[in-house]
Amino acid sequence: MSLMDVARGAYVRSPEVVRRSLAPLVSLVPTGLKFGGNYRRWRERIARAAADPAYAATEHLAALRAIVGRAHALSPFYRELIERALGSGFDATTFELADLQRLPILRKEELRQAGEAALTVPRAEADRGDTSGSNGERPFTFYLDKDRSAREMAFVYDNWSRIGFTEKTGKVVLRGFGLHPKGTSISQWEPALRELRLSVFPMTHDDVRTYVELIDRYELEYLYGYPSAIELMCRHMCRIGRVPRRPLKGILPISEPLYAHQRRIIAAVFGDVPIANFYGLSEKVLFAREINSDGFYQFDPLYGRAELVDDDGRPITETGREGRLVGTGFTGRSMPFLRYDTEDRATLVELPNAVNGQRLTVERLTPRRKPDFLVSADGNRVVTIDFTPENPRYFEGIEEYQFYQDRPGYSTIRYIPTADGGEADALRVASGLTQRTHGKIVFAIEQVDRLAGGRAGKRAFIDQRLDISKY
Repeated sequence: MSLMDVARGAYVRSPEVVRRSLAPLVSLVPTGLKFGGNYRRWRERIARAAADPAYAATEHLAALRAIVGRAHALSPFYRELIERALGSGFDATTFELADLQRLPILRKEELRQAGEAALTVPRAEADRGDTSGSNGERPFTFYLDKDRSAREMAFVYDNWSRIGFTEKTGKVVLRGFGLHPKGTSISQWEPALRELRLSVFPMTHDDVRTYVELIDRYELEYLYGYPSAIELMCRHMCRIGRVPRRPLKGILPISEPLYAHQRRIIAAVFGDVPIANFYGLSEKVLFAREINSDGFYQFDPLYGRAELVDDDGRPITETGREGRLVGTGFTGRSMPFLRYDTEDRATLVELPNAVNGQRLTVERLTPRRKPDFLVSADGNRVVTIDFTPENPRYFEGIEEYQFYQDRPGYSTIRYIPTADGGEADALRVASGLTQRTHGKIVFAIEQVDRLAGGRAGKRAFIDQRLDISKY
């Protein structure tokens, strides 16, 4: 494990006050050293795999055997699962791609129940991660490698390099709900990473005027963030008639699907700017690049094994059929994910095979976590993908929840309490979120027996009854 790999990740994830004190020193570190040798080696491997399908296929199988072997050797949960499916004489060195389908598909609930038995290292040697529990589900806790930063950035920067972005390039960042809990700061310059961080709430006309001035001041040419936040910024730019002086060279979307109407408004504001879109998961299981403007995504064979299955778990082999996306991650060693149900869906374009370097290609990739909006009292949209803290303790006492809105500036948290939870827990959350929106949305609570569901029984994160097109 490289010390630089761990240090870089620790810096990125450290509190603002720590980053502020270290930023001047970190900014002086040469770019090559800042990213490290592990990052360069992964970039070389990714480039070679892109040029040589035979190499990609060989490395794909070797990585699969390595992660399955590690899971069997070091995780009590996976050892029992693998031996139940493949026998007590299991030998990872003879494991083949077809053998993977003999293992069961794992959902969050099964991994939640497994707990630390799913880990291959002591808990203290890994970083904790949490999904935010969107769509009314409970948050899911998982564990990641402390030195993952270099590997992750190698795949991301390789994708961004397609439109000219490099390790030395600065960018505008539109992610995160707010940069200051009391709303006293809506922007932040991060010199060590060359990032201009802009709050996505509040995002008024005046805010966007300020943002354009800051973009001009730092002469930034790449825009990175949630598509819903980028769309909102573009709408404001249209209304105030302001755009940055320097033409943008690229858009770097994250975390949400990029819809056709969002591409249109980006083009209307910034022109025919290239977009380097990709698909990833907080759990670091799969990574896919958007390979054309038709929305085709191709999964990286060095990152993981992607499968499409039907609702009964059977492999989808017919082009044009939709299925569930199942992933086996290769890059995360602390907590392996073998045949993990991502809960996302996609339509088959091409199956992985030796000729294409074991790259699954899909279209109409639909993440489980869709962008949603609430509307504030002043009629502004509030981007909610990063609305609630990812720390599951924030929702202690609440089993499931959903936001309901039928008038601007007000929202009701409909919730189901845990066995030992109750009204006080819901009121604590409501009060915290009202503060988080700087009072622009007032939250009330309502205890319910069940939450409103939609097609196929899925619950929306927000039961939005306003006509969002009016805001």
